[in-house]
Amino acid sequence: MPFFLTITSILLTLFLATGPAWSDESRFTWGGDIRARIVDYDRIPTEKGTLWDETRFFRLRTRLWGQYAFTPDVAFRARLTNAWREYDSDKGVNNYQAMDEFVFDNFFMDINNLFSEKLHLRLGRQDLKYGTGKIIRIGTPLDSSRTYYFDAVKARFMFPKLTVDALGIITDNEDEFAIHRENRQLVEGKEHGAGIYVTNRHFAKIPQEYYYFFKHEDRASDLDLHTLGARFSPKFTKQFSANMEVAVQDGSRDNGNDIEGQLFDLSLFYKLPESVSFKPVMDLSYYYLSGDDKNTGTEEGWHPLWARFPQYMSYTIVRALVPNFAAWSNISMPSIGLKANIGSHFTLRLRVAKVYAPEKGLEDGEEKGDLYISRLTYKINDHWDGNIHLEAMDPGNYYAAVNHTAHYAHLQLMYHF
Repeated sequence: MPFFLTITSILLTLFLATGPAWSDESRFTWGGDIRARIVDYDRIPTEKGTLWDETRFFRLRTRLWGQYAFTPDVAFRARLTNAWREYDSDKGVNNYQAMDEFVFDNFFMDINNLFSEKLHLRLGRQDLKYGTGKIIRIGTPLDSSRTYYFDAVKARFMFPKLTVDALGIITDNEDEFAIHRENRQLVEGKEHGAGIYVTNRHFAKIPQEYYYFFKHEDRASDLDLHTLGARFSPKFTKQFSANMEVAVQDGSRDNGNDIEGQLFDLSLFYKLPESVSFKPVMDLSYYYLSGDDKNTGTEEGWHPLWARFPQYMSYTIVRALVPNFAAWSNISMPSIGLKANIGSHFTLRLRVAKVYAPEKGLEDGEEKGDLYISRLTYKINDHWDGNIHLEAMDPGNYYAAVNHTAHYAHLQLMYHF
């Protein structure tokens, strides 16, 4: 049993045994959501030199959560999740059958306002996200968007204009708590790590974040990795703002290889003259992740830590990174984006990017391709929402298999209750 879930279970048992301290203030709440999505993609090239063949499937994810507040400052929350798929063809690839496995993707205890409201604790299985998600966003990348969880302890220390989060994380490659367990792989091997994330609000016009994380991965050759970084979000004027994140990595493997890596992420945002409905925002962005030079004994490629999910809404890039699914690395991507509201229910996001590789690929090329991304989100009411996502990539000379424009598309509808 994972250590953090064990601790959470013990604390929950103690609270249930002793009874709530203020029963008149305790309460139970619950809810959930149902997400239906139709997915279609074709001819996406991979780092391995192969193509993703045309694939079309329907996927359904259901989640049910409940929370019980023992006191205003102590609460327990759990969420039960199931996801399954139905393929249009090649049904033998479907390893997510209907209702075959249920998982608790949230199972944690909150203990807040300790030491004169200066310390807040969250203990157990929880979702985590910091900044734009380039460092910490998902602990279970290999089950796609079924779950995002981490088995973790988070201690948040609150100071005037300063917040410090201390984290301890353990991730198993399979979920031992799954009901009707299917032994589904969530990550290539067991992982654990720890670190701090600091949010500095002393400078109102330049919000700042700093972080350090250590991570150990159990693989064929174990990895110890240190990541140090900072993020700045200056607001120059009412119309003009920016986001900049820089990070460096240093580490080693059991086989003696040294690890190095660099991340640079910059976006400049400009709010165009506003109309009541459109509220358009343009951005110029550049995203850089170092690549590995095969001619050296050092691994220089960026290691995505806990951020193996679609970034910049790019599903084609996620699959193109196979055999290391969603392991973002070796990227140099300038892009331009636009976000605009269409009436009160629709939001349109557009992005055009040119994707390069700092280190050459199988065909000795450096151009990964031209990327075109669009997403229309819609909110019908407080219970219903969804989105239509479409992206296309014209592959460049980086890939060995370049025959046709690649695409990814999905149609999603979601109900919240």
